[in-house]
Parts: sequence; structure tokens; C-alpha cells
Amino acid sequence: MNEKYLLELIEQARVLRPRTPAGRREFIRACAAAGIAPTLLLGAASKSLAAAKEIVVANWGGDSTKAMKAAFGSPYAKATGSAVVFDVGPLEGKIKAMVDNQRTVWDAMAIDAFSAISLGKQGYLRAIDYAIVGRDQLPGTASEFGVPAYLVSHVLTYDARRFGKNPPRAWSDFWDVEKFPGKRALWKWMGGALEAALMADGVAKDQVFPMDVPRALRRLEALKSHVILWDSGAESQQMVRQREVSMASIWHSRATLLRKETAGAIDFTWHEGVAANDAWSVPKGNPAGDDVWRFLAFVQTVEPQLVLLRQLGVGPTTHQATTASPEDIRQSNPGSPENMAVQCKVDTRWWADNYQATLRQYSALFAG
Repeated sequence: MNEKYLLELIEQARVLRPRTPAGRREFIRACAAAGIAPTLLLGAASKSLAAAKEIVVANWGGDSTKAMKAAFGSPYAKATGSAVVFDVGPLEGKIKAMVDNQRTVWDAMAIDAFSAISLGKQGYLRAIDYAIVGRDQLPGTASEFGVPAYLVSHVLTYDARRFGKNPPRAWSDFWDVEKFPGKRALWKWMGGALEAALMADGVAKDQVFPMDVPRALRRLEALKSHVILWDSGAESQQMVRQREVSMASIWHSRATLLRKETAGAIDFTWHEGVAANDAWSVPKGNPAGDDVWRFLAFVQTVEPQLVLLRQLGVGPTTHQATTASPEDIRQSNPGSPENMAVQCKVDTRWWADNYQATLRQYSALFAG
């Protein structure tokens, strides 16, 4: 028999067993055509699953994968004997398709914290086992279906060469195109934009939520002709680096890299940064089963978080790791007490209930 066909049958046994009558009938017919007993392949699939010793992690690729391999990929494999394999693109639609079709291939996913809440409510995620995984790392950031993975912030980044000794210091300056001329950049997928608009309109950073969406959209409408939307982190850096824009709302990790590589010619401020966290979530039917909780507990330890901070610029999610941060990288941490004190903290539960409807309005505004 063709070896590739045999492997495909074994995969069918792994995926279909013993889920639906139609699926079982389809599998039995395929086995009959190949002259193989279905029970033989089902047994082979079971042995394959029992022997599997890996955790498959989904993130957004690029520098993120490189940093995560160094932070906990190799260390976890060394400590436990279980390999960590990385994949990319944990979009909500892809997660839903995997679970709906009973073809889940990921064990842990780094996704928006509000996505963890909404997907969990819809039945696509496993509840985090907080008997093993730490819940109270940063009070208020964990949810039933998502435990904090790292801290991120959208910060006001600017061309210091252009503004000299009078740089923009707040989102109200971002909206002041007479005093601070030039194009502005905002994220295509809205993160940080509405919060910035409300603070520019005079809302205090700790009063942004619950969000007045019509007010934020009106403020964005006033700036629309001066705005260019960026899609990827690399694109946001390029816009600022090549002076296509004079200011941008971008991820603090990208802003930190720009400041470093330009020796301060491009700079940013933590003031009124929009601070949030991504979350580790586990899709239903994850191949590694309950072994994933041990993995999530491992990535919460101090050293993996410090490696992520040093290599990727994303902040630790435990007070122990923040306290242990060396001075040379402390200022890159959005979660350090001095940086967090001046930022707006995102209400992930509000966004879980309102993201899709608000994104439609935001996209329509800039499409028109």
C-alpha cells in the first residue's frame, strides 16, 4: 500500500475516532478499500497519541517565536523532556474552525485577553486549571479562560528630530496638527485608538471605561484626514523610521526598538499609554491534554518572563519577575510601577462584549 495513504488513514483515525456516525462510516469505507481492519488503525492512532510528547504553541510569528523559543521553548524541553513546537496565526476564526471540526492542533495560544473571554463564553476554550496555573499574578487580569501571558502597551511614538525640545507629551498633542504637523499612524485593528481619542478629548485615563464610543469616533473623525493606518508591527516601525508619519500609536516593544536603533532620534512617552495584556488560552480538544497546565505554570516562572522582556520588550505578568528585572531593561517594562502609574489600563471585559461592533464602526469610519 502507498505509505502516504496509510499515514492519511492513521490521521483520519486520530481525528474522527469515535466522533460521528457519518465520520465512522466514511473511515470504515476507506479502510475496506485499503484492505485494512479499522481497529488496527485506531490502535495505531491511540499509541501515537500516547507517545506524543510535545506542546504546540500558537503566536504571531517573527520575533515573537524567536523570543519564546529562547524564553521557554528550549528550557521547558530540557526540564520536562516535552518538546515545544511553535505555529502562527491564532485568529478567532481559525480557532473556531479547529474546534468546530474537531481538528484542534494547538495546545496553548497567545491571544488578546478580550478574545479569551469572548471565545470562552462561546464554548471554544477550556477553563484554565487554576489549581496548577497561578491566577493572582496581576490582580484583575486573569479570566476563566485566559491567564496573562505578557503585558503590552500602545504608546505615543514620535520623530524627535522633527520636534526637538518641544515633543508631543499627550494624546491631545497627537490631535494638534497645527502645533505638531505631519501625518499620524493608528492601528488598522483599533487597539489603543479609541482610548487615545477619549484622552485627547479630555477624559481622564482612569475614566476611559466604560467607553463612550460615539464620542471617541467623533474625535477620530476630526483627525481622519491626517491618519494612515498600519497593519503589522513591522509596518508601524517603517512608517516612523522613514518619516512617513511624524507620530504614531504603536506597540511599546516596537517603540523601544526604534528608540534604541536610532539613539533617541525616534522616541516615545509612557504618559497615557494604553496598557493591556495578552492571554494564554487553551482550545478545546488540545492534543496534549492536561499536560498544558504544567507548561503554563512553567512560563509563569521568573526567568522565562525576563527573557521575553529582554528579547521582545513585553512585560512580565508577576510581581516577582517585575521586581527581579535588571535596571537596564526595567524602563522597557510597561508593568513597572513608575510606567504603569501613568497609563490607561484597558478593561478587557468591556472589550470582550463590544469589540466586534466597535471595530465595524471604526473600520467604516476610515474606509469612507
